[in-house]
Amino acid sequence: MSLEKVIDIAKKELKGYGWEIFYLKNKKLKSQSNDLKLDKVSVSEDAGFSVRVLFGKSQGFAYSTSFEEKDIADCIKAAKELAEITSEDEANGFVEKLEESEKIEYFDTFAVNLPYSEKVEKSIELEKLVRQKDERIKAVRSSTFVENIIETVLINSFGVEIKEKGTFYSAMVSAVAQEVEDSQISWSFNATRFLSDLDLDKIAQEAVFHAVSLLNSKPIATKNMTIMLPPHAAVEILDTFSSAFTADALIKNKTLFKDKINKKVANEKLTLVDNGRLPKGFSSSTYDGEGNLKGKTVLIENGIFKGFLHNNYTAKKTGLKSTGNAVRSDFRTLPSVGITNFYLENGKDDIKVFLDDADEVFYIIDLMGLHTADPISGDFSLGASGIIYHKGEIVKSVRGVTIAGNILDILNNIVLVGNDLRFYGNLGSPSLIVKNITVAGE
Repeated sequence: MSLEKVIDIAKKELKGYGWEIFYLKNKKLKSQSNDLKLDKVSVSEDAGFSVRVLFGKSQGFAYSTSFEEKDIADCIKAAKELAEITSEDEANGFVEKLEESEKIEYFDTFAVNLPYSEKVEKSIELEKLVRQKDERIKAVRSSTFVENIIETVLINSFGVEIKEKGTFYSAMVSAVAQEVEDSQISWSFNATRFLSDLDLDKIAQEAVFHAVSLLNSKPIATKNMTIMLPPHAAVEILDTFSSAFTADALIKNKTLFKDKINKKVANEKLTLVDNGRLPKGFSSSTYDGEGNLKGKTVLIENGIFKGFLHNNYTAKKTGLKSTGNAVRSDFRTLPSVGITNFYLENGKDDIKVFLDDADEVFYIIDLMGLHTADPISGDFSLGASGIIYHKGEIVKSVRGVTIAGNILDILNNIVLVGNDLRFYGNLGSPSLIVKNITVAGE
């Protein structure tokens, strides 16, 4: 195996140094359909390794996609030389002992062994489902299916060695609805660890419902309203502000939750967790990107802020313990602090019953400008579109309005947490009903 060659050379060239090697291989199958025919199909494989070297408390890092002996040696040499010239940091270090635990690994052997021809047809199947849902759907802009088969190996000079593999399946579609002279486009996606759990019909249904619901939408007058964040919209907001829950943001003074431990930051109905061991979770595995055990970390419990997510580095910086949240996007990057399976826990409220009784609720379909939200202050100003419910019926389609405020306003003004928790990849939320939100329109 090519990795064995890397390890052999590292042991020879790095005597007297601390070192860590991270290897990743990603085999990817991707298909896209157009007009119910396969448009693009590709199979690719990306593999490489990175080397972290410690010289005292100084760290060097380098990576390579080549497993030729000379290139391996050059990569290790580069990491070694960088370690010798960078500044020391007392928080630098590696996991020195592997904690034993029940292995968590999700690998869909059945799906992996299916013929390519059967899997690539999933993009056509999704497109077909969208077109069948409503006669107002006039086009499907994109229908995509992806399979990723990922293998990782982590080994370091302390004898830590971890080998993991997993499967990941995702699908995305955008639907174009048209009625008279108006047309609207909306999209939906999901991602799972097992192919059989990838519900194409649910993806199609959401994309179609949102696209047709926005037809003939218009602005409304500015008013204070109760809004509904369905799971997909709540997840987008969670994702936008997720970095504020990392200890890296705390150390850099870039989080609005600084000095808020054990203080109320949300309605008591709300509990937010990060769970790297969630059954079938998209980001579930036994160990994180450095070799610490993953686990469940409660960030907000019944409205009270409880703490931050840590990797090895931030734990040492703050005198705490890693929460198992070292993440690596691939072998080309150093481990950082990030979310695993990040979600609001399921609530007890029946949102449908609430909608049937409510006089006016603004159901959010699209949020625009999330990239402009500030995770440091919590401030945001977002374009929004959606529909207005009255006594359970859709009475108006809305676009061209703005919702502005602070994420803490949203969290504290939540009055209902639905019992309809839904995941989109590694992020999840039930529906949320939020009161006293100013919707700026005409």
